[in-house]
Amino acid sequence: MGTSLLTYASGRWLWISCISAVGLLLHYSSYRSRTVAYGGSIEGLVYGVAGTALIGVLMYLGIRRRSYSSHTGTLQGWVSAHVYLGLLTLLVIPLHAGFRFGWDVHTLAFALLVLVVLSGMVGVLLYQIIPSRLTRLEARQQADKIDPELARLLSDMRALVKDKSDVLVHIYQAELAASQQRVPSGWSLIRGQTRDLLAERSADLAAKAAVVPLEEQATFQVLSQLLLKKAQLELNLLQQMQLRNALKAWLYVHVPVSIAMVFAVGVHLIVVFWY
Repeated sequence: MGTSLLTYASGRWLWISCISAVGLLLHYSSYRSRTVAYGGSIEGLVYGVAGTALIGVLMYLGIRRRSYSSHTGTLQGWVSAHVYLGLLTLLVIPLHAGFRFGWDVHTLAFALLVLVVLSGMVGVLLYQIIPSRLTRLEARQQADKIDPELARLLSDMRALVKDKSDVLVHIYQAELAASQQRVPSGWSLIRGQTRDLLAERSADLAAKAAVVPLEEQATFQVLSQLLLKKAQLELNLLQQMQLRNALKAWLYVHVPVSIAMVFAVGVHLIVVFWY
């Protein structure tokens, strides 16, 4: 998704944004040579109207994503435009202000815009990396099918160690207790590190093999295979949850900051035209 949206229609929106940026800079250079550049001049107001229109187009993406029957272009084209026009606003707004900023609501609106664009760039990077990784993980096992498979493995283990020595029973009980622990979610899951569960489990089983009675070694080998398969499924599920939560966490940053930016722009317009 990430690569295709950046090169959508042979980079149409990249070229539109670059050509627009060059044209704006040439116009601003001429404008600056004739007078003092500031937001209240005719040229400054034109830049401001253009910047506000760009912000409106960018915010429309949230509506377009949910309009499946819309005929206003493809979603991929809108996302591509969203990326490049978002970068263009970082030039248009300073031109509008004549590169004059201070400690006021006007600068706050621009600062929030910068945060929106920067977080958007992070989003593009995430969507270049995460979907392909998630697809590879889901090809092994869908997340909604992992829990039933884990339950089946535990059931097989319980049947396997029935009437066996305390050593094998304790291995099963320890695994059951670990499975019943609460699974981390949200921010705690994102911060957590994905350890090599298979390597850890293999080392642990190798250490336990020495205390398993000789006559139960064959049973222990079957139990070990079940435990390793369970560890593989748990690792797959953990990685899928991390990737999905990373995308959600990005939205929890990008969307609220975008809303705050729109509110600040509204206050900016009220202050300018009312006062």
